[in-house]
Amino acid sequence: MSEEAIPLSSDIASTATLRLASLHSLDPFYTPLEERFERITRLAGRALAVPVAAITIVQKNRQWFKSVTGWPVTELPMSKSLCAEVIKNGESIIIEDTLNDLYLMSNPLVCNGPKFRFYAGYPLKDVDGTTIGSFCVMDVKPRKTDAEFGIALADLGEMAQTELFSAELNNAQTALVAKLGESRRQAMFDPLTRLWNRRGGTDLLNAAMQEAAKYDHTLGLCLADIDDFKSVNDRFGHPVGDEVLRKVASTIVAAVRPQDVVCRYGGEEFMIIVRDVDARSCFTIANRICSGIREMPIRTRESAVETTISVGIAMRDKGDAISTEQLIERADKALYKSKDDGRDRVTFAKD
Repeated sequence: MSEEAIPLSSDIASTATLRLASLHSLDPFYTPLEERFERITRLAGRALAVPVAAITIVQKNRQWFKSVTGWPVTELPMSKSLCAEVIKNGESIIIEDTLNDLYLMSNPLVCNGPKFRFYAGYPLKDVDGTTIGSFCVMDVKPRKTDAEFGIALADLGEMAQTELFSAELNNAQTALVAKLGESRRQAMFDPLTRLWNRRGGTDLLNAAMQEAAKYDHTLGLCLADIDDFKSVNDRFGHPVGDEVLRKVASTIVAAVRPQDVVCRYGGEEFMIIVRDVDARSCFTIANRICSGIREMPIRTRESAVETTISVGIAMRDKGDAISTEQLIERADKALYKSKDDGRDRVTFAKD
């Protein structure tokens, strides 16, 4: 579908507009990874044997990829989306060969990269039955499907829809999303990893520290740095390095709790804010991050890229008068101790 081939009428644009009152009360654009959605797209990739699976939400004439596996994209104009017909008609579609489809054969994603040859989409609807997005899977090869494939597609789509309407967690991250406009969130968002960037993470840490001081809660701060990341870029090139960063980001999100905050703090450094947790539990979470990264080989044409990560932890205990800057400094020193002691490990900061 070329841009000329799918003009969005006012009716379609209206239908495609996200009804925020029915969904989260949050604008989904420039919001970070959530494991509950990542889990569904990972499952879809395995269950349907497809390289690309996505949960998307449409607002006005844009499509936001709330979760996507196998394709480094965050948003698209609807004029280039493969999901336009699903959004327009509110019905599932399976295209076994896009080059034989009247609407998709001239789409830039079919004619140029990634050159998708197979597409299947399931509409996601709000409580009023309005189509607000899609659950979709793609492949660069045409393929034949059967009735079981259609059933699995619908089941996964319904799972995605259920998660979209599940209750939001009441935490600092949700509060930040709720009070910030899209343009400000965009300035706090890292498009490569789909996490908060340093600015967003710092704002969230300040808010979490204020809350911890007000209610005298504990708070853990983890700084994590990918080991020998420069050698990955030097040996395999920056595209593989970018894929490592994306995989590390999603692995960290999978390892922490839904209420914890993950941000890309620097080039290959990540910050994790673990709220209302004791030191032992924070250590468990950090070790889970290390284990997840260690078991995350990335395949290339030459070989698998094996990656490890080092973590430093600093705690704000009950009764502490520690500042945000002091907490970061302690976590940073603990991170360097992990590096000095051989990497791929977790170290607690000493007071």
